[in-house]
Amino acid sequence: MEITVWVDRADWNCCGEPFRIGSQVTWELRRDIDVRWLMEALGSDTAVSVDAFQYHHGDTDVASEQTSGTVARIRAVHWRSAPQTGTVPGSGVLTELNEVDRGAPDRGDLTFEGFLVTLKQ
Repeated sequence: MEITVWVDRADWNCCGEPFRIGSQVTWELRRDIDVRWLMEALGSDTAVSVDAFQYHHGDTDVASEQTSGTVARIRAVHWRSAPQTGTVPGSGVLTELNEVDRGAPDRGDLTFEGFLVTLKQ
């Protein structure tokens, strides 16, 4: 089974550990993700493929589960930010990566927002 996990840049920059394709990872995941904000930037096909998000901070009374798997795919997510709405619709760009050390640089006027990571369980 494969799952796609959203890894937010703020969580990653604070507490993330480097990983690469083929790495074994164990992450705390939340399954109650609201993908509407991802749909705006990346489109519905990509957004609905997200099964969970990696969780480091926030409400301790929100259910999370420890999940292990092998990293099968890593995509950096960039999009154009808008001052009032947060995201310019349709501006999302996915970039395939082999490894992650510490985030990803911005790309011109596109801001690094996080990663989509596919885990094989």
